[in-house]
Amino acid sequence: MNIENIRCFISLAECLNFTRAAAKEHITQTAMSRKISALEKELDVVLLYRDTRQVALTTAGNEFYPKAKELIRLYDSTVKQVQNAQDYFLAELKLGVGVYDHVLLNQFLGQYVQSVREQKIKISCQQEPYPSLAKDFEERLLDVIISTDQYEEDLLSFNAPQLGCFTIYDEDWYLILHRDNPLSRLERVPVEELSSQTVVTMHRGSREQVKRAFAAHFPLKETVFVNSFDTKLVMVNANLGVAFAPPFVFPVADRYTNIVLRKTIPPYHARIFRVYYWKDNPNPVVHDFIRQLRQFWQERQEG
Repeated sequence: MNIENIRCFISLAECLNFTRAAAKEHITQTAMSRKISALEKELDVVLLYRDTRQVALTTAGNEFYPKAKELIRLYDSTVKQVQNAQDYFLAELKLGVGVYDHVLLNQFLGQYVQSVREQKIKISCQQEPYPSLAKDFEERLLDVIISTDQYEEDLLSFNAPQLGCFTIYDEDWYLILHRDNPLSRLERVPVEELSSQTVVTMHRGSREQVKRAFAAHFPLKETVFVNSFDTKLVMVNANLGVAFAPPFVFPVADRYTNIVLRKTIPPYHARIFRVYYWKDNPNPVVHDFIRQLRQFWQERQEG
């Protein structure tokens, strides 16, 4: 079975549009159509209904889609294992972190690397927005992620029996202000005062969704969307709004000289930071990493 034909089917099944799927795979629409036809001929089934107006998965297509993704995952994993063997790596550990979480991983990873320096483990790490981080973890593209708990319900609904997780940070967040903002003169800022402020946020939802996200804490006047923690700090540093962040990211952000940090009344508690892994992961390196990471944070919390 041709792997590239399967990749093309997955792209088309997700886009349901030949133009977008072909662009994603960097091929022409004609080539995309040929690959899908070749796959259908090989399987002797019709995977997609298609006409001049729409594309839709057939019953067989819906059945094949998750299996196709698993085939690609196993193929890519096998290729990496073979390449690692050639490069003298005996095992691989794939880590993922969200917007803030690299700071938490940084506190532990160096210690872990020292403990396994003789084991020839290939370690990789990538930072992603929280939605794509959860998706890649769900699809087993990452072994372990450190993330907020906002997608835990989705992960549990996907595979609750095999989801492993534990908390490593659960404290109130700081309000970040420009030093010239009148609210910076307060030792603690009443949350009702924020109704007059522009809130800089990385929440990707619509205006109404963002309002609902903050509604449990305070009413919103206006929001500005940014796509990273650094751009959030840049905006506040230029006095273009206020923002929130967990305390552990400071003093990482101390290069922004105009910002000050304040707690709120009542405290603002946005998210819990947790480690996620799959209990049925066959890679023993993953479980050793989890064991050491759990012990590291338990000792931190007890100390």
